[in-house]
Amino acid sequence: MTARFSREKPVLGLPLGSSTTRAHCSTDGTAFYDLTSSGAMAGQELYSISSAGGVMHLLRKLPIDYTNVLVRDFFAGDQQLVTLLEADQRDDGTEALPPRVRDYFLSLEDQSGDSSNLVRLDIRFKPVKVARFASGDVMVLGWDEGNLLPVLAMVKEDGTIRRFVDLDAVRPSAPRDARGDDSRTEAETAKQERATLESLQGATFVAFGSEVLLTWPETTKPILALGASGEARAIPVAIPGGYVLNDALTSSGGRGTLVLRVKEADVRTQPTADESGKPPKMMLMEYDAVHGSLIGRITFDKPTVADVTCAPNSSLVAMFYDTIPDADRATTNGATGAPTSTATQLVVATARR
Repeated sequence: MTARFSREKPVLGLPLGSSTTRAHCSTDGTAFYDLTSSGAMAGQELYSISSAGGVMHLLRKLPIDYTNVLVRDFFAGDQQLVTLLEADQRDDGTEALPPRVRDYFLSLEDQSGDSSNLVRLDIRFKPVKVARFASGDVMVLGWDEGNLLPVLAMVKEDGTIRRFVDLDAVRPSAPRDARGDDSRTEAETAKQERATLESLQGATFVAFGSEVLLTWPETTKPILALGASGEARAIPVAIPGGYVLNDALTSSGGRGTLVLRVKEADVRTQPTADESGKPPKMMLMEYDAVHGSLIGRITFDKPTVADVTCAPNSSLVAMFYDTIPDADRATTNGATGAPTSTATQLVVATARR
């Protein structure tokens, strides 16, 4: 199917130098940008960009009396935001002594920035990824360091565990390739699905209507659709041969389809470019959200596939730099008078799908 992006709107209000390469989308198509990269010292600032181009500045709550506060994960869902923070508590607050206590926190905000809360997690495993439902409950994916097993738990707003989700009980009916036939042996499937701490760190939660998707970028693993009551189902998406999942786009879920961005498998260890500096080939695909069967490829002339950020309702939202209409097309070199660059601005555009 062909999509046409139109109604470009300029985006004004982001700090200079802000990166828009990693959008965390809510189900209504609002893109959130955390100016702190994962694993870096935590910052308070979050910015959101609506599909109409409006920019909002939000502040996350951070723990006090702790040092080395790090961002481990960030998630935007249905009007709800959550950040997973790791922090060290020291006896005297100096760097000379080793950490006395390592704690994990949830920084909880709403999409408008009117409500914020900080909760210390009361759990007995290492949290790695987080997601938040409209009910306020938080889903935590983690690693049991004693048993060397993955853990998936629903956590209440006070940081205590409400229930565990049995990952072993969630299996697709049959793993299928893009042709729709069984192409992997039982041993190959078991090897692919064996979880490690490293594989959990590469997983990503994505909002999908009232559910949350647990996805495995750089692989062809089935996607797990998780509900607020602990229900779970596997979606064995038919990713084309030679490709792996890059990411799933956040959706309101109303259309009943998944929009996935896939990329060439031979550059899976280099997510942005191969050795020649050429970006990996990417495609935007739409799938049935129940059986994982391929509905079709979504094509468009402009912008690039990498610029598409969200897939709310029956639309696509893209964030990219475009030339400024009716502006001086290029700046000039003062010495030679030759053009040096074209004037551009960050814009947001939408398309029907």
